[in-house]
Amino acid sequence: MEQKINNNTQPQEIDIRKIVRQVLEHWWWFAIGVTFFLLLGFAYYLRKSPKWTTDASIMLRQKESMEGFNALSMLGVGANQAADDEVVVLSSRGLMYQAIDALNIWDATYVRDGLRWKGEFRNPALALDCINLNDKGQISPFSVTVKRTKSGYKIKTKMGRFQTSTNRVETLDQPIETVVGTIRVHANRPLSNDTTYRLNHSRRELVVSGYQKMLRVALHKKESKIITLSMQSSMPERDKALIAQIVDQYNLNAIVDKNMIATNTASFIDERMAIITKELSEAEDAVTDYKTAHNIADLGTQAQLFLEASSKEELALVEIETQLTLVDYVDDFLHDETKRNSLIPANIGISDASITGSIAEYNAILLQRMRIQRTATDDNPVIDQMNLQLGTIRQNIIATIASVRESMQIRQRSMRAQGNKYNKQIKEAPAKQQAYARAVRAQQIRERLYLYLYQKREENALLLASTATPAKIIDVPQRNVRSKTPQLSKLLFICFVLGMMVPAGILYIYLLFNDKVDDAKEYEHRIKAPLLGQIITNSRNAHIAIHEGESTVSAELFRLIRTNLRYVLPADVKTPVILVTSCINGEGKSYISSNTALSLAILGKKVCLVGLDIRKPMLADYFGLKNRGQLTYYLTDSDVQLEDIIVPSGEHKNLDIIPCGTIPPNPSELLQTQRLDGLFAELRKRYDYVIVDTAPVALVSDTYLLDRISDMTIFVSRYKYTPSEMIDYINNVVENGRLKHIACVLNGVSGSLAGYGYGYGYDTKQE
Repeated sequence: MEQKINNNTQPQEIDIRKIVRQVLEHWWWFAIGVTFFLLLGFAYYLRKSPKWTTDASIMLRQKESMEGFNALSMLGVGANQAADDEVVVLSSRGLMYQAIDALNIWDATYVRDGLRWKGEFRNPALALDCINLNDKGQISPFSVTVKRTKSGYKIKTKMGRFQTSTNRVETLDQPIETVVGTIRVHANRPLSNDTTYRLNHSRRELVVSGYQKMLRVALHKKESKIITLSMQSSMPERDKALIAQIVDQYNLNAIVDKNMIATNTASFIDERMAIITKELSEAEDAVTDYKTAHNIADLGTQAQLFLEASSKEELALVEIETQLTLVDYVDDFLHDETKRNSLIPANIGISDASITGSIAEYNAILLQRMRIQRTATDDNPVIDQMNLQLGTIRQNIIATIASVRESMQIRQRSMRAQGNKYNKQIKEAPAKQQAYARAVRAQQIRERLYLYLYQKREENALLLASTATPAKIIDVPQRNVRSKTPQLSKLLFICFVLGMMVPAGILYIYLLFNDKVDDAKEYEHRIKAPLLGQIITNSRNAHIAIHEGESTVSAELFRLIRTNLRYVLPADVKTPVILVTSCINGEGKSYISSNTALSLAILGKKVCLVGLDIRKPMLADYFGLKNRGQLTYYLTDSDVQLEDIIVPSGEHKNLDIIPCGTIPPNPSELLQTQRLDGLFAELRKRYDYVIVDTAPVALVSDTYLLDRISDMTIFVSRYKYTPSEMIDYINNVVENGRLKHIACVLNGVSGSLAGYGYGYGYDTKQE
């Protein structure tokens, strides 16, 4: 078993094997993380009530128009831009309030089902009567938990996280004093024994806001008239009912708005028909009275002559006067201050497009203001803006009417002038014939106007009776069976990923801030000196790891170091003096020097182990040689002989030890004496190898003072103990040549990481 001496100085690269090794070394972190998160996820699944998504689709109907009238256009339904507005209406607070109130789901009731709370919608178990809530109870949400016991009922009221009160009553339906005030709990059905029920109560504003957050309203796609409504909760039956109620309430509000316009128009038409009926009756009576007074029996021939000559002009004149009358009706309505906030009658037969268009715009804005006022205050800036806009449009209508009236009057005068041409032809007719013609014409005007208003009244009645709704349900509210959350498989997968990622993150942070040598391969690549070998941790926790005839992993690794020494020792040195040092205390240099010396002694070499770490001597303790051998006395007293300080190791006959002895006050001066040089000269004559245990080089300069008497230096680093920056320190020593023939040993490596199969055929349990 011979290790290749590697002096690789290539730049450090990302080592995938190092990452895998770190993960395998800390596998129990990942096992604990995965187990913890899987248990946490499973507990969450058992406790969390499953949620489903409930959705529905509606389509906004196409505009349905009559001649001169379009009710749905006044409601803002039909165009794509209007569809965007209806999304806002469907998700509005006022519409949600109406739907919740219609279903009476202000309070939420739950029943305990294992670790979960199961919501109740149809026939909830509890009902709450808030008799007299205190100030906090009126503004803060609270819950009431009821459990039936042998002696009655246990009622626990909780507000917030810490405010609770418990009441025990024999029967329900009686006032009780709680932390939120005086309340009364009703049971809508018999409560089961050993079953816990809970009722959550909140202010209505909070309830509406909560349901609004759950509701999602969106167009199916951009340029579409299909709107999708969806909700997600643990109570799909309640969600289906709520979505259906929202659509019903939306349609009902639209019908109410439509009927408001139709009703106002019907009232205006009835008012005008009463006046026209009276005027028509008077005109007919005038014709009859005239014929009676003048003894006229048949004016057919005379009237035919007149009518044939002026029929075209008269018909046109009648049309103009009819339009003038209708314009005057609308003008009178606009100047009536009692009707300032009423919808302007539409579709009464005015032919001018500018007037009818302005009236339709005015009615649409007024109707929108009415809808907003249902859920907004009078000081709302949107209301003020609409009032300003309505005033502007109203003045524009009045101005338009004046302009149209003037234009019609001009046409009227022109037609009358044209009629004078025909009048010249009948001037010779009897005066009574002319008077009769005027009476007939007045009768015809009233009769035509009466028939026109009657027709419009019937059309308006049909519109009022219409039940067409603006929203048609395409997909009824239905629970999506594939939308269940949480799903156990996905939840456990997420927990498994978290169980792997969290330990990986912790391990990354640990390695990021870890400045210790924790990778033998990286150590070998970074160090600029030969690596003699790696020593595993001694499981027996003994200072001596190698004995003659023993084949433990540690013993074999020290034998490998012994073999590799031949490749780094100078060939011309007969008795090498080898310094064993480290950068800092605790890296195991005394352990390495002792067992390396023993391995050489077992080989049959005469070895002397010298303790020159005179600031913190350890060799005497390792070999049980306390109060024996005093190297410091030898260096300070010339009367002390070499035989007086050399002590047999007791471990092997070929190994002698020179312990340090008492710690002197001047260690640096002692290491520079000529007596020390003479000591090592004599040791070279007596022994094959001289191993010197020296002081750490990064702390004191003692080891550098011994370079004059050494042939080689072994630097000892310790796995997961030596700071990584010490590698740079060793490299600096190598580059500057401050010590001779430096080689390295990595101590304390885990048995499974000792590299290159160093324990092949040996069981680490032998340690």
